[in-house]
Amino acid sequence: MLADMPLAAPGPNTFSFTPLAVPKSTTPDTLLAITSLQTAFETHGLLDQETVARSSEKLAGKLQVHAPPLKIQLQNLPVEIHEAMLDHLFGVRASTSSVAKGSHATRGWSNVLRHPRRKQLSNLALVSPLWRRLVQERLYRHIKVKGTQAGLHQCGEWFLLHRHLQSYVKHIEVWVPVWEKKVGSSPAYTPAQINARQVQSRAIVTTIVTANTTSFEETNNISLVYQLASHNATMDEIFACVKCLFPHSCILTLEGGHCKKPPMIQLFRNSPPHATEPQKLPVLSNIRTLVMKGAWNIIREQKHFQTLAAAVPNVREWHCSFAKPKSKSYIMMSKILQHIPPTLTHVNICLESFYDKAASSAHMWNKVYPARHICHDLGAIAPQLESLTYTGRICGCFFSQACRTTEQLRGGSKLKSLDIVVKNSCRRKLNWNDGTGICNWTFIQAFQALVLAGGKSLDVLTALKHLRIRFIDLDSPCALLNPYFQLTNDQCTGIWNEEILGILLRTRPGAQYVQLNDDLGIGSLTKEGLRVLDGSWPKQRPLSIKIDSYASIAEPSSLVGAFL
Repeated sequence: MLADMPLAAPGPNTFSFTPLAVPKSTTPDTLLAITSLQTAFETHGLLDQETVARSSEKLAGKLQVHAPPLKIQLQNLPVEIHEAMLDHLFGVRASTSSVAKGSHATRGWSNVLRHPRRKQLSNLALVSPLWRRLVQERLYRHIKVKGTQAGLHQCGEWFLLHRHLQSYVKHIEVWVPVWEKKVGSSPAYTPAQINARQVQSRAIVTTIVTANTTSFEETNNISLVYQLASHNATMDEIFACVKCLFPHSCILTLEGGHCKKPPMIQLFRNSPPHATEPQKLPVLSNIRTLVMKGAWNIIREQKHFQTLAAAVPNVREWHCSFAKPKSKSYIMMSKILQHIPPTLTHVNICLESFYDKAASSAHMWNKVYPARHICHDLGAIAPQLESLTYTGRICGCFFSQACRTTEQLRGGSKLKSLDIVVKNSCRRKLNWNDGTGICNWTFIQAFQALVLAGGKSLDVLTALKHLRIRFIDLDSPCALLNPYFQLTNDQCTGIWNEEILGILLRTRPGAQYVQLNDDLGIGSLTKEGLRVLDGSWPKQRPLSIKIDSYASIAEPSSLVGAFL
């Protein structure tokens, strides 16, 4: 290889280098020395002339004839280099562990293991046998299967014909449709007819927008085209398919969809009317993570969850999200938390999603608390977990119950990460002001009480290193001012006042705020101390917000209600 290199003319920063002859019978040690010298020359370009001359004299006696250039082919490279090249093209492969490296909260499994499937990238499997295996590992790591009888049948046909692909699947996602097209509702059309129908559809949409109406009759009779799905697979069939085809999968996602008055996914196709023992699903002992989306269509009673939990005895992580807030969801979840599997270490529960921007009224939930108070049940299981993420209604009773449960445990609390998204706070029945938002002073006080309760629990929840409490309002006049509190490795940000500082000093002496601000940084103050809003809002989220600052932008009605 050195013999083929162009030589540089001698100059102030260059030197001439005579190629060295390599005999055919050269020993491996000699070749290693030559290769090292070549690498140093190619890497740095400028070497000490005396060093080169000395090395040349040392090898001159052994080198007499030129050897053929060393040839390095793609398949001879280490596997790590192939992995690095494919990671650059497909994206770095994420681990299947529950908590990402350098993070405290659990992962979101929607697209973590899913890689691009463009034709240009999938064709890389044709480069070499090694690349075929590495590329297919990425393409089939996370797959989605339609949860119908036909969808499971197609999945089975493909993976039974290509059995070597089964071991690549680590995350299997089954989505069960809510709607299906009626028979004969989608006849075949020519390209000209399709273009004509597209133009007609755009005209219909324009008519709808202009008339400001959403009637089905003007939307091309959608109700005559679609109906509720009638060929969906049962949970028994889904679990049997996963057990048969994907023995190496460790993550299972069930998506039930959402619609008005949705049908529930059946557990079994035929249930005996007089069965002495409850039916059981096929056991998936390899599943470590269970994700439920649109959970209201999957579980509606405690027994439904117990049936699913019995089929995944080694599950360590559970994600459960509901598309729409329901009082029945709170009652059911409270019952489930009382009998939660002991193997769980990471739990993510979302009882109210962000699709509904309307404020969640407390009056609607008054019927829930006589039955169960979810804050008590959630706090009772928190010390047994390593991480907990919760979205929904909550109050300081959660932390009080968590402390009581911790005191009864011999080993103390295991909770390391706690992430709470507050949709609303539990308040007194007679409280007439039950709204939310940065302009609602009553809600701000309830949020402050929750943060105070969390601060008081830090001396009992000693393992807790990451605590985040936040309120997310999609309709807020300034989303950057939504109240929040975060404690990560004794570094605090978010809302504060003297009472919060005093509690942190007592329960977590090493904790301190990154920055303390007394003002929201919006508008201007008059001589009388009143704030005049001029429409200017902060461009970035403040590192600290004093609680009393919210009173200057609060609605007058919420202030009056707070002091009555």
